[in-house]
Amino acid sequence: MAQNITQRLIQSHIVSGEMTVGNEIGLKIDQTLMQDATGTMVMLELEAVGIDQAKTEASAQYVDHNIIQVDNKNADEHLFLESAVQSVRRNRHVS
Repeated sequence: MAQNITQRLIQSHIVSGEMTVGNEIGLKIDQTLMQDATGTMVMLELEAVGIDQAKTEASAQYVDHNIIQVDNKNADEHLFLESAVQSVRRNRHVS
């Protein structure tokens, strides 16, 4: 049976497992684009499970949803994102 576009993309990026319903697979990730509302949580979750690096062809982290608040939460979040990006850059040996 012919595959739809989603099935073809998944099939072309499988690095482990088989593409059958209910089975876990590992995928090669080409690019990531994370913004501040969800990207921070992604970085924290990866850190929590012990993943200190992930290899992609291109990744971008940007801040566009946070508004300036009177406390230090935004500033702390921005510092965390900056340090996470710097860590990725060091691991990839990118200047």
